[in-house]
Amino acid sequence: MAGVAGSSEEAATALRVVGELRISGRTVTNLAAEIGGEMAADRDARVARYVKRPLPRKATQVSPAPPLAAVFCDGGRMRTRAEGGGHGVHQPHWRENKNAAFHRMQSESREVDPQPDLPACFRNQAYVEKLVLGLKKAKQAHQELVLSPSPGEPPAPAPPAEAPAEWQPKTLLRTCISSLATSDQFGPQMAAEADARGFYAADKRAFVGDGQAYNWTIQRQWFANFTPIADFIHVVEYLYEAAQAIEDDAVLRWQQYVSWANACWQGSVDRVLEDLQRHCRQSTDDTGATEQVATETEEVVRRTWNYLTNNRSRMDYARYRRDGLPVTSSLAESLVKQISKRVKGTEKFWDDGASGEAILQVRAAVISQDGRLARFFRDRPISPYSPRCQNPTIVIAA
Repeated sequence: MAGVAGSSEEAATALRVVGELRISGRTVTNLAAEIGGEMAADRDARVARYVKRPLPRKATQVSPAPPLAAVFCDGGRMRTRAEGGGHGVHQPHWRENKNAAFHRMQSESREVDPQPDLPACFRNQAYVEKLVLGLKKAKQAHQELVLSPSPGEPPAPAPPAEAPAEWQPKTLLRTCISSLATSDQFGPQMAAEADARGFYAADKRAFVGDGQAYNWTIQRQWFANFTPIADFIHVVEYLYEAAQAIEDDAVLRWQQYVSWANACWQGSVDRVLEDLQRHCRQSTDDTGATEQVATETEEVVRRTWNYLTNNRSRMDYARYRRDGLPVTSSLAESLVKQISKRVKGTEKFWDDGASGEAILQVRAAVISQDGRLARFFRDRPISPYSPRCQNPTIVIAA
């Protein structure tokens, strides 16, 4: 209940109304911290065993092997406070919680590109503008992407209705992990989870991430035999911002964005890079613009050029579609929202340490689809005096 309800008080109310179990919200918090701490310790032990395996590590085999093993990584935000400060909020600050989703997926390969044209959602101006605005606000506020409107704002425009693309891989089973760990610590956690799921022995393997440098460091160190894929949604963001900086006219701006987005979707990233270089030189040589405007335009264009250049080797989207691989991190964004639904809120502050880590373990276990929370309780060490530990075949004489 601590991992499902929006707060410990809500969990206590639900337990009292539905389960007829009277327990305080404070006790729910303490029990969740205890169980989550045990789960974190169990995870750390499994990670240590995996890391200490002799090299080269032999991949764990599962039957049947996953047709496609897809790993998604993304960061969220949660408010924390100094640990051990007693009642109240002491030294409040934001912390990044790292999240990874592991999708066993059904996938089909094709000889030709099953969708060479840019999808309708990325050709819908209202939707793209709202998408880019949400990404920009998320960066400024150090939060994850949220497309829901603020109070008083109109609802976010929905993308045009489309039948699900047949080439897109379908999820068969998802598990996830979440942690306050550093990227150096989170990489081994991801690797241990992937190996336990048999992902290293999958027929096809993909690692999808955004532009965060640590994502690709983790991929190179722990998922080198996975196909690295740069999230296309973030490519859309950079392309639209560059077009916005270059073109003052709204019609020309949209046409420029669509042209670039379509080129990247089809794999012609080099052509976009050439255009960006040309526009960057024009902004520098433009004597009609003020120095400040020219500098701002050049900065935006150069930032987009750098992003595309750094991710060029991870943007072969036409090949990924032929191979039946995912091309966006929407599944990672969905995971971040599900984690944040429990841990994030204006009134929520978690201890920056063991208890903050504990609630992430409980929440991730609740939303994983392999029954790991029930399995943990079943196998959890308990008192030797518990009836569960008694062997019914043993009779102790008086």
